[in-house]
Amino acid sequence: MPIQFFPTNDHALVAEYCELRNHVYRRHYPHLEEDFGREEAMDHRSHIVVGFEGRVVAGGRITIARPGRPQPMPMEEAGFRLAAALPEFDLDRRAYCEISRVAVDPAYAGARRCSSGLIRGLAHLAASLDVDVVFSICPEPQVRWNAANSYRCGVGFEALPHIAIPNPFRIHMTLCVYTGLIAADRGFSYSLVEDFHSSRSVSGQPSMLR
Repeated sequence: MPIQFFPTNDHALVAEYCELRNHVYRRHYPHLEEDFGREEAMDHRSHIVVGFEGRVVAGGRITIARPGRPQPMPMEEAGFRLAAALPEFDLDRRAYCEISRVAVDPAYAGARRCSSGLIRGLAHLAASLDVDVVFSICPEPQVRWNAANSYRCGVGFEALPHIAIPNPFRIHMTLCVYTGLIAADRGFSYSLVEDFHSSRSVSGQPSMLR
């Protein structure tokens, strides 16, 4: 059976995802705090998607802000503000989100099939929640892959390396902007969307972690 990607608020699955991201992030950035990546307050204000093949092998989250329901994005925790840095996006008047804490089990990372499926699942969930603009930050080497994956999904992509964003990783992170998710979502393959909807865990409805 292929890897299944679905949104979940099941505490056992979320706990597996948090342990995975703790392992992955500390493997890449050993200087991070010992508990970095484990469950945190932002998870309870976000929507989590996992990749599952007998166990959680990947995961990520989207955090949404809407007009009348603003909330800081994960990248804004150190004082950076997207609305101030990108006034052309008029973020006070539109829904937007950040994809963050993406983690893939190293055993599944080689061919990028798993990470591509995860990003498609996160993008589909954002579009299904009427979010058309998504932000993320990533190391410079990953920008080209993000651009190529966006092209394959029919999503607009822009990298903004000139914008400095404080982060705990001690390297420069590039701000990435993805647009047109709702229109692109209509072009996703039938099997991907059908898989995404049919393979949820019992309590894995697309709602925030309780």
